[in-house]
Amino acid sequence: MKSNRTTALLMLLVFLLVVAVVIIFLTGLDRPTNTGNPYENVTSTALPSVAVGTPEPSVGPEPSAAPTVAPTSNVPVYYPPSTSMPAQTATPVTTASPSGTGNTGTGGGGAAVPTPTPSAAIPGADPNMLPAEDLIPVVPGANGGSGTEGVDSAPALIPTGTSLGSGTFRSDSGTSINIHADWNALVSGQNTVDVTITAYVDSYSLMTTASPEALNIAIDGQYISLASPTIDIPTTVNQVTTLINNRTFTIPLTGGETRSIPVEVVWNYRGTYGGTYLDTIECGGNITLSR
Repeated sequence: MKSNRTTALLMLLVFLLVVAVVIIFLTGLDRPTNTGNPYENVTSTALPSVAVGTPEPSVGPEPSAAPTVAPTSNVPVYYPPSTSMPAQTATPVTTASPSGTGNTGTGGGGAAVPTPTPSAAIPGADPNMLPAEDLIPVVPGANGGSGTEGVDSAPALIPTGTSLGSGTFRSDSGTSINIHADWNALVSGQNTVDVTITAYVDSYSLMTTASPEALNIAIDGQYISLASPTIDIPTTVNQVTTLINNRTFTIPLTGGETRSIPVEVVWNYRGTYGGTYLDTIECGGNITLSR
C-alpha cells in the first residue's frame, strides 16, 4: 500500500517535470536566438500612426515669365532679380549761367541758357570729369603763343654727318711761300664732332725732299706729326698749291654747347726761299663750334 503511494508520487513528479520541460521548450521557440549583438534582440514597439492633415497650399497667380522681346507698351514689366541689371544713372554736372546772360542776371535782356542733357555715365568713370567735347586741346603755338610755353628747351638732335662749319687759316711768312690749313667740322656722335685739318703749301717753283715728321698739327690739346711729301715744282709764273697732309680729330661737343677750339699747324721747311731762310712756316687760330 505504501509502495503504491510512493510510485504514484514519483510518477506525478515525473509528469510535472515533463510538463515543465514542454513549457520551457515551447516558450524557447518564441524567444529570438542571442547572436552576441546587444541590440539585435531589442524589439521595437511601433507607435500608432496618427494622420496629420497637411493644409493644401493656396493657389495663387503664376508669375509671368520674363519677355524675350522688349515690350512696346508703356506698362512697366517686372524682371526677376537674377536677370535684371541695375540701372546706371548719369550724374549731370551743373553749369552756372554767366552773369548777365540769363533771365535772372544783372545784365538783363538775355535769353535763358538751355541745360544740355547729360550723357550716360561710363561705369567706373569719375562723374565729375568733363566730357571729351568740353576738353580744350593744348596746341603749341595756338592762341597767339610761341609754342614753347611750358616746354623744356632741350636741344634738338643733329644727325650724324651734319656740317657745323668750315674755314681756312693762312700763314704770313713775308715771302712768296706760305701754307694754309683748311678745316671742316662734322657731327660724329651725340657728344662728339670730327674736325678734319688739311695742310697745303702755296709757292711758285719749289723743290723739297720727303720728311717723315715735317708737319705738326695741334688741336684742342691733341698733337700729331705727319709726313711731308717730295715736292718738285719747276719755275712758273703762277702760284701753285700742293697738298702736304691731313688728319681728322674727334672733339668733344655736347648738345647745346658752344666751344672755341684752338688750332695750330706748323710746317718744318728749314730752307731758303727768295733769299730768306725759313725754319718753320706756321698758321692757325680758333674754331668756334656750336650744336
